Amino acid sequence: MKKIIPLLLLSSTFLFSISPLVLADSVVDKTKAMQMKMQKINVNTASLDELTALPGVGKKKAAAIIEYREKMGKFTSLDQLADVKGIGKKMLEKMKDHVSL
Repeated sequence: MKKIIPLLLLSSTFLFSISPLVLADSVVDKTKAMQMKMQKINVNTASLDELTALPGVGKKKAAAIIEYREKMGKFTSLDQLADVKGIGKKMLEKMKDHVSL
């Protein structure tokens, strides 16, 4: 019993010294995720994966945006996104704060 108590104290000291580091990493990861969400995505240069980060945009809509961009040239107005198959005015309103040209 006398050997267990010092061992427990030592191990708890070790755990408590590590936990702030783990928490700090967690906060950094969440901050990076928030920054990525806050960055606007350029619809003229974004990849399929980048476009799927937009609200309501899956792989099919992202592919449609790229197809439209390849056929019609670069977007000159965000309103042109409403011309892309699967993106209507409501969807465009959700996306407007997250995209750039």
